Order: sequence, then C-alpha cells, then structure tokens
Amino acid sequence: MRQISEDRATKSGPEKTLFLQQSFKDFDLATERLQNAYASLEEKFEGINKELKYKNIELQEALAEKEKISSYLQNILESLTTGVVVTDMEGKTTMINRCTEAFTEFSKEDAVGTDVKLLFGSKGCFDYKNLDGGLGEKIKLKGRILEIFGSAVKTEGEEEIGKVIVLRDITKLEKLKATVKRTEKLAAMGETAANLAHEIRNPLGSIELFASLLRKDVKEKKNRDRASHIISSVRDMDNKISNLLLFARDRTPPMKRVNVHNALNEIIVFSEQLIKQGNILLTANYEDTDPIIVGNAEMLKQIFLNLILNAMQAMPEGGNLYIETRIFDDSYEGGPCGSNVEIRFMDTGCGIPAENIKKIFDPFFTTKGKGAGLGLAIVHNIVDIHGGSIDVENNKDSGTFFKIIIPNDCGKL
Repeated sequence: MRQISEDRATKSGPEKTLFLQQSFKDFDLATERLQNAYASLEEKFEGINKELKYKNIELQEALAEKEKISSYLQNILESLTTGVVVTDMEGKTTMINRCTEAFTEFSKEDAVGTDVKLLFGSKGCFDYKNLDGGLGEKIKLKGRILEIFGSAVKTEGEEEIGKVIVLRDITKLEKLKATVKRTEKLAAMGETAANLAHEIRNPLGSIELFASLLRKDVKEKKNRDRASHIISSVRDMDNKISNLLLFARDRTPPMKRVNVHNALNEIIVFSEQLIKQGNILLTANYEDTDPIIVGNAEMLKQIFLNLILNAMQAMPEGGNLYIETRIFDDSYEGGPCGSNVEIRFMDTGCGIPAENIKKIFDPFFTTKGKGAGLGLAIVHNIVDIHGGSIDVENNKDSGTFFKIIIPNDCGKL
C-alpha cells in the first residue's frame, strides 16, 4: 500500500487522469459483467419458478385425482350390501363400512381400536385368524345370520399387515333353504299320507254302511246306540282323512282377484261366537287401502280360520288376538306385477317352546292332547300354493306371532 501511494504521488497530472479513466472503465466493465450475471440469474430463476409452478399444478392435479379416486372407492365401499372390517396384526379394528355398522350396531368411531371379536358380541364366537382360504363361517348376530370370510392384507412386498373380513347377510337365504327342505319333506309325507288315506277310506265306507244296516235291524236301544257310536267314530275318522287329503293333494285351485280384508272380515264374523265364548278380545288393524291379491278366497279363509282357532287353543283362559295387514313393495320377496300383502296374527297365549318352532308346520306334529296335527301344515300348504311364505316367532312378552306374505303374482290369472 505504501508503494502504491508513493507511485501515485510521483505521477504527474495527465497520468493520474489516464489512471482514473482506466479505473472507471474497469469498474464499468465489472459492473456490466455483474449486471449480465444478475440478468442471467434472474432469467434462470424465472425459468425455475415457471417449472416449479407447472410441477405444483401437476402435483395438485395428481392429488385431486387421487382424492377423487379415494372418494370414489370410499363411496363404493360404503355402498356395498356386504360388511367390510379391516384389522391390524393384533386384531384391532382399523376400519369398518356402513353395512358393518348396521350388522354390529357399532359406529365407526367406537369400532376403531376395538378388538374385532367384540364387534360380534362374544370373544369366543369365531377365530378371525383362521378365516383365510375362502372358507366362510356362519354366526348369528342381532337377529341376522352372517357368513364371514377373511383374507390377509399384504404390502407390495408380500408382508402381511392385517386382515380384511367380509360379512354377508344370508338370513333370507337360510330361510329359503329351510323352506325348500320343509317343502320337500311335506311333499314326501304328503304322497305317503295320500296313499294311506285312500287305503283306509275304503274299509271305513264299508264299516259305516254295515253299521247303518245293523242299526236299522237291531231292536234293542243299547245295541242301536252302539251302532250309532260306530257310525259317529267312522265319520270322525273320515273327516280327519279328508283333512289329510287336503294337505296331501297337489292341486291348482281357480284363482281370481280377492280382497283380503273381505275374506278376513267373513271369517271374523263366522268365528265371532267362538271368540266371545273363549273370552278373547280380537283387534283388527287394517291397511288403509284394501289389499287385492290373486288367489282363492275359500282357501285363504281356511288359512285365517285355522290361525284364529290355533290362537284360541293357545289362550284357554282368554286373552288378546291382534290381526294386522299392510301392503309393501320388495323386489326380493315380491312378484313382478305389484305389491305384497302381509297379514299378521299375534296372540297373548303361552307361546311355542323354542325347540318346537322349526317343527310347527310339520304334518302330524302337535303338542295338544288330541288332533291330527295337520292344521298348520294345511296352512303352510295353502300359502305355498299362493306363492307366499309364512313364518312364526314368539313375541317378546308372551304369545305367538304368525306372519304371512302373499305376492300379487299376475301370472296366475
């Protein structure tokens, strides 16, 4: 520094001027270079900003598409009529869908983090770890029969991270299977019963004929009374055989449009005296619109009469009998041509023992001291002829609840 100062001091005026001019030129050149470098940086920065902007737009679009797909898949999951439960490796629930909420009565919030077995009401109801392999397990839950399937949830690297459990409501399917088995059983027993009935009826006619002749020929009152007793017993047996043949006969009765309310009212009037004598209060609650079905009025009346008599026998000390009707549409249960009619008979009697519920419509099954046990079998047979269904349950408090559903099948006309 000292040397430079000395050099400057020794320079003359013109030399100093030239030196300053060169310094300014160098400074301007450096400034220009800096400005060019800055402009280049600005241009690069602007390009990078544009590229980042485009990348952000692409990311936002990709994220929106993923959210859309996720929402679509979630909507599909929530719209399924089967239940879906996802668990971790410890068996803790991580997700359930809406259908599972209905099956288990657990909300999503309450279910998450809960042991999966607790969703089904009992820790010992099934082993969720052994549901793999496509084999389903049936359980009863909240009045439904569910079939449960399970499989492992795996990562792309085939590492198992949990389980997915699928719940299928097979309640109606199981009822249909039971109905098919019952129908097959009834058909087989009906054929046998019809053959036996014909074999028995022929000698009964001869017995009644000879007993009538004997009653005319004998003079003693005692012997005539005996002959009358034989005739009465034969006729009683013949009546039971007629019921047996009614149950066994495979027939297609003439069908026409029938007002269910009119048929019910006729039977209620017909049974009025018996109902009063039995100290029974009958309450009828009908649908506002008269249900019109395609059927046989006389056979329908026989259904209603048998169910009223059955209710009276279940209430020997008196009680309440409720008859209700309603009209509803159900593509699963109904026919293609209109609404279904549901008729309910509810009594406050002694109910049916749980072990007898499945046998109640079987022919010759009875818990009464007398009777052939064909009343409800005939009811089931007539309902089946009309393409309907009949179910029976015990009421929560007391008594029995019969539910008949008859579709309005236009094809029968």
